[in-house]
Amino acid sequence: MTHIFYEFSSLKPGVPTVETLMEVINSSELTSFVIGAEVVDFVKKALIVNTTIGSFKNCKFAFDDGAHFIEFDGKGKSKRYDEVPDWFVTPAEFARSQWLINHDLADVKATQFIDVLMSYPLKERRAHCNLLFGLDLHKVNAVPAATPVASKLGNKNGKTTKPRITDLGSFELFCQFFERMKTAVFADEFPTLQVLTGIENLSKAPHSLKQGIRTWFKAIAGDLPPNNKRVEAGNAVLFCAPVREHIQQIEAIGLENYYQGLSKAIADAGEQFIADFSYTHPVA
Repeated sequence: MTHIFYEFSSLKPGVPTVETLMEVINSSELTSFVIGAEVVDFVKKALIVNTTIGSFKNCKFAFDDGAHFIEFDGKGKSKRYDEVPDWFVTPAEFARSQWLINHDLADVKATQFIDVLMSYPLKERRAHCNLLFGLDLHKVNAVPAATPVASKLGNKNGKTTKPRITDLGSFELFCQFFERMKTAVFADEFPTLQVLTGIENLSKAPHSLKQGIRTWFKAIAGDLPPNNKRVEAGNAVLFCAPVREHIQQIEAIGLENYYQGLSKAIADAGEQFIADFSYTHPVA
């Protein structure tokens, strides 16, 4: 029976150890798993000693996220190559299919799935969510290449139009914003700018109000309010889970206490861009 193994750096391995590897190879089922660093090191070192390894017969390995491949035939004789074979799938494709099955997550409830993801360290959680939901996180801070502008319209003065932080200077407005955010998040609904401002037609909302709301949300959630593209991508439950935790932390601190600290941080930050702004409330 064929066994396929992938070295995908962004996915939690289903075969983390050599012992687990041998258990899978000795099974009579067709299998596909992500392998851990210990297994990668073991296989590569074994190939240095001998290119024919009987215990690896009918096994296929994809190393370095699909940059290199090794196949073992029915007698354990190996063949190395770099051309992408037909059995290879991308990390994202594997994450959304066999990886979920291997980790018993294919049929669980959304709340249980979120609990599992939240148990991962932040870096691993981001990597898994990036693959599972196609978030393209590597593009978040990418600077687009300059392109020629045929029209005479636009910014001619060389000044950036990136939004800067704004403090609305009103605890009452902050309370209204916080309540709208909490209501949406606890209902697992996307807290869009329309929801957070309470204004459906944003063209009618004051510019300062929109910037102030974006600033507050960025401070709390660590990200900007979800735009149309993020909403269309779906899975509000996943988006809301970490924001819900931040809301609970703020309520434990005290809303007014948090607001005063945030207002001071905004004032101290000066002309900082919203995208670059972050805030952590000082520990008493």
